[in-house]
Amino acid sequence: MPVLSLDHMLNTTNNPISASRLWYRLSYALAGVACAFSLIVGILMVANLLTVRTASPLNLPELAQLQVSLKANPADDAVKDKIRDLDAIARGFYFGGMSSLHTGTLLLLGGIVVTLINFKVLTHLRRRQPDPREFPPLPDPTVSSTTARWVTGGTAIVLVVGSLTYGLRLSGTLRPTEKLDFPQGGAKRLAEPQPIRALETGINGLGLFESEAATNWPCFRGRSGSGVASTTSLPFAWDGSSGRGILWKTPIPLPGMSSPVVWGNKVFLTGASAEKREVYCYDIATGTLLWQMGVTSTSTVAKVSPEVNQDTGYAASTPVTDGIFVYSIFANGDVAAIDHCSLIRWTIDLGLPINRYGYASSLAIYKNLVLVQFDNQSDKGGVSQLIALDTKTGKRVWATLRPVADAWPSPVLIQTDKGPQLITAANEWIIAYNPETGTELWKVKVSGSDSSASPIFAGGLVMVSVAGDKIYAIRPDGHGDVTTTHVAWKSDSGISDVASPVSNGELAFFVTTSGALTSLEVASGKVVWEQSVEGEFYASPGLSGNRLYLVARSGQVFILKAGRQYEEIGKANLGEPSDGSPVFINGKILIRGSKNLFCIGGS
Repeated sequence: MPVLSLDHMLNTTNNPISASRLWYRLSYALAGVACAFSLIVGILMVANLLTVRTASPLNLPELAQLQVSLKANPADDAVKDKIRDLDAIARGFYFGGMSSLHTGTLLLLGGIVVTLINFKVLTHLRRRQPDPREFPPLPDPTVSSTTARWVTGGTAIVLVVGSLTYGLRLSGTLRPTEKLDFPQGGAKRLAEPQPIRALETGINGLGLFESEAATNWPCFRGRSGSGVASTTSLPFAWDGSSGRGILWKTPIPLPGMSSPVVWGNKVFLTGASAEKREVYCYDIATGTLLWQMGVTSTSTVAKVSPEVNQDTGYAASTPVTDGIFVYSIFANGDVAAIDHCSLIRWTIDLGLPINRYGYASSLAIYKNLVLVQFDNQSDKGGVSQLIALDTKTGKRVWATLRPVADAWPSPVLIQTDKGPQLITAANEWIIAYNPETGTELWKVKVSGSDSSASPIFAGGLVMVSVAGDKIYAIRPDGHGDVTTTHVAWKSDSGISDVASPVSNGELAFFVTTSGALTSLEVASGKVVWEQSVEGEFYASPGLSGNRLYLVARSGQVFILKAGRQYEEIGKANLGEPSDGSPVFINGKILIRGSKNLFCIGGS
C-alpha cells in the first residue's frame, strides 16, 4: 500500500477528476455524519425538555409543604435550612436543564449548517459529469480513498465526542462516588467518629416535622417503623381482579420485596434482577411512572451477582427518603442517593454482602446520616457492622463493628427519655446504639436463628420477636449488658419468624408464616387471644385505628378488629400474590404485588 503524504492529500490540481471524486466523497460522508449528529442532539433536547417539564422542579409540592411548616413556626431554623437545600437543588436542576437546552440549540444549529453546506457542495459537483478522456490516467485510488477516510473519520470523532459530552450533561449522572475502604462483606471500626453537623431535628430523628408526619410515609413501616397509620379513615373492602375499590394499579418493571415509601405526591419503590438495579418514582394521584433510574455499581473490580433466595431477591430492602433525596440499597451492597427530580447525587459500594438468603435490611435516617445495618455471615469470613453515611455526599461518617452473624431485620429509630436510640436485632444480640456516633448503649443476649422480624417500640418497651427463641420486651433506659436487669417480660407464644409485630400501645399483634396470630398485652406479655388465619404471611401487618391489616402471600388481605377479642371486619383481595407490607397515606393504602403496585381507596 503506498505511503500517504501531505502532497498526495493536497496536490489534486493536476488531476481534476481525482479532486472532484475526493470532494464528492468527503461532502457525502460529512453530510451523513452531520445529519446523524443533528438527529442525536435533537432527541436529547426533547428528552431533556420532557424531563424538566415532568419533574416541574420549580413547583415541588414538598417545597410548598415546607413553606406551610415555616409559616406555622417562623423561628424554626431547621425548616429554613431544609427549604434552602431543596430550593437550591430544584433551581439547579431547572437552570441546568435550561443551560443544556441552550447548548443543544447551538450544537443543533451547527450540525444543520454543516449539513446544508455539504448538500450545497454535493449539488454543485453533480452539475457536470467529467469525461474521462479529457484527463490523464487516474492515480492510485487508494490514496484518495484513504484521504477521505482520514478526514471523514476525524470529523466524525469530533462530532460524536461533542454529542456524547452534551448527552452526559443532560443525563445528570455525573456525580461524586466513593468506594468504601472495607474488606469484602465487612468494615473496620474507625478510631473516632468524624464530627457531623446536625442539619435538622425531627420526630424520631427522621428529620420530619409535625405538619409533614401525617402526610408522608418515609421509610419501612412508616415514620416510626411501627406500621401504624396516622389516620383512621382507610378502606376495608376491595378486589384487585375486578378493579372494585382500586384507584389505580401500575406495573413494576423489575421484581422486588421492598415496600413503597411516600413523600408529598411521589411514591418511591425499588426493583432489581441479577443484572439490573432500579429506583422508580410514581405519581400518587394517578400511578403514572414519573421516572426510573438505574443504579450502577462504583466497584473498581468486576462484581459478581450475589446468591439470593427466591423469597428475598435482589431488592428486598425498602428505601428511605428525607424529602430531598431517596436512598436505596440492593442485594449486591450498592447504595444510591437520588433526588426527587431523578438526578443521582452519589453511589457507594459497601462490598458484596455475605448472607445466606440475600441482604434484606432496610435503611434508616437520623439527621444527616443514612444508617445501614450491614450484617454478614461470620463463618464465611463476613464482618457485621453498623455504617453511617453522609446524606449529601455518601461519605462514611462512622462504622461500628457488631458481634453478630447475618440477619434480616431492619433497624428502628426510637425516642426515649435518655435521647434517641437506634434499635437493631439479630440472632445473637438485640443492641441499641447512639445514632449520632454509633456508640453502643445497651444490649440483650438472645439465642435465635434466622431472625427476620424488625423491632417495634410501644408502651415504653422495645419488643422483638426472635425466631427460634422468644419474644422480648425491654426497657430502653439501661446501659451495657442488660440481659438480666431490663427485660420486662418474655413470651413463648406467638413468636413471629418473618413478619414484624404491630401494636396500639395496649396490645401487640404477632403473626407467623403459617398464619398463627397472637395478641399479647404490652405491659405484661400475657396472651389475650390466639387465632389461626388461613394463608402464609411474610408481609408485616399494619394498624389503622382499631383495624388490623394482614396481607397474605396469596394476595388476600384480612381486616380484623385490633381488640381484646378476635373479630373479623372484612376480607379483600389484590388479585395477585404479594409480600408487601401495607402503606397508609392520606386515606389510601399502597401495596406492592408480585407484578403491580396497587393504590386502594374509597369505602
